[in-house]
Amino acid sequence: MIVGMTPVRISLAGGGTDMPEYYEKYGGAVVSTNIDQFTYLIVNSTHDNSFQAFSSDFSSHHKKSSYDKLHTVNGTEIAVSTVKYFKYKKGGDFLICSDVPPGSGLGASSSLAVNCVNTISKLNKQKLSKQKIAETAFDIERNILKHPIGKQDDYVASFGGFNYIKFSKDKVKVSPIKINKPSIKKLEEHLLLFYIGVTRNSSILLSKQLEHIKKNKENTINSLHYVKDLAEEINSSLKQSDITNVGELLHKGWEAKKKFTNGITNNHIDKIYELAIKSGAVGGKLTGAGGGGHMLLYCEKQNRQNVIQKLTKLGLIHVPFHFNFEGPKILNLYDYTK
Repeated sequence: MIVGMTPVRISLAGGGTDMPEYYEKYGGAVVSTNIDQFTYLIVNSTHDNSFQAFSSDFSSHHKKSSYDKLHTVNGTEIAVSTVKYFKYKKGGDFLICSDVPPGSGLGASSSLAVNCVNTISKLNKQKLSKQKIAETAFDIERNILKHPIGKQDDYVASFGGFNYIKFSKDKVKVSPIKINKPSIKKLEEHLLLFYIGVTRNSSILLSKQLEHIKKNKENTINSLHYVKDLAEEINSSLKQSDITNVGELLHKGWEAKKKFTNGITNNHIDKIYELAIKSGAVGGKLTGAGGGGHMLLYCEKQNRQNVIQKLTKLGLIHVPFHFNFEGPKILNLYDYTK
């Protein structure tokens, strides 16, 4: 039995510019990092080359079958598609679970895709580079499963840590952001993550956004240009271990993101954000596509407890976290890579 685990992410700026429909024309840029919340793929090899898959997140079960009869079942589709992509025919029981709920806005589906690619390629005795893992995961999600996603989540999950990632038609450039340990600790102390308690179907919002990009909608395109510039600003600040303006930049990014398409925010989300600002937060944003999931906030240390108290009274769940710098890893691989 082996366990593959891969962290989810928080995106600080530039989300949306990682869509091929945008960056192939204009170029894209994001700043993201991993946190210590994970997706897990547990694989127990079988002796009869049969397959079955369980997703605890979706309470679903792909019943035992042969390789030729594998099909997509909600919650198991990424694992099954990866098995078929690599033509891995040795069989196994696959258990899929995660620390965050579906629709969390923390890039869990791409984290799982990277996890599956990394784990199953190792079982298949293939050694892939971080970039190849990211591109393969993206290919499976975007081209095989038709998820309307951008590339940043796959790259952040595969590379790990703080990264400034630039996208163009011809290449993706990942530049690690080196931040000293005191500044990392300080940034952790100034960031708060809350689960709103409402998940959303990101595909609907992202499909609308893609349609606006294809139609060259002025509001959407100009807002994407703006958040791309904010990514460069945050990158510059973090490179200098200067986190003082991160909160303000998050706020500017959130205001721009709301112009991507309708449905990114609503009255409930706006009230949460307004209360957070009144309680001492400097700025923040919804992670992921919007519409629900998690809210990331920046606040001074002295206001931290007040923000936590006010938002938890409103029904939100505070999610403590630390940054993660490892990317995907596999536990107990001992007998499978000889």
